[in-house]
Amino acid sequence: MNSSESLELQGIKIAVEHMTLEILKQRQGAEEKSRFEGLPEWVTLEQAAAIKGGPLLTTYRQRSFLRPCCGRNYQMVGGRRCWHRDDVIPWLAITDRELRDYADKYDVKLPDNYAERGAD
Repeated sequence: MNSSESLELQGIKIAVEHMTLEILKQRQGAEEKSRFEGLPEWVTLEQAAAIKGGPLLTTYRQRSFLRPCCGRNYQMVGGRRCWHRDDVIPWLAITDRELRDYADKYDVKLPDNYAERGAD
């Protein structure tokens, strides 16, 4: 095998690896999209809490900083506080460890016992 054939094979190998990564990214994106496909445009606290799990609904009701957008950025829909699904989806992944940074995005001060949970 000469050097030009070797370079051509390397190029093909790189192209195949690139296409494989692209296919994986598209698959992950499709899975992520289908995962939240049934989520309504406007999500109530009850719906969001049921999807996220973790604390009881009463905990989310009593501690607004644990809600989507730390209790902010909601809209009244039919007389109820609702968050847009685009705000709820990132909130679903927030744990106590990320809560401080998440709260900072919404300019919300956490109680000391929660603010310390994200400190490493």
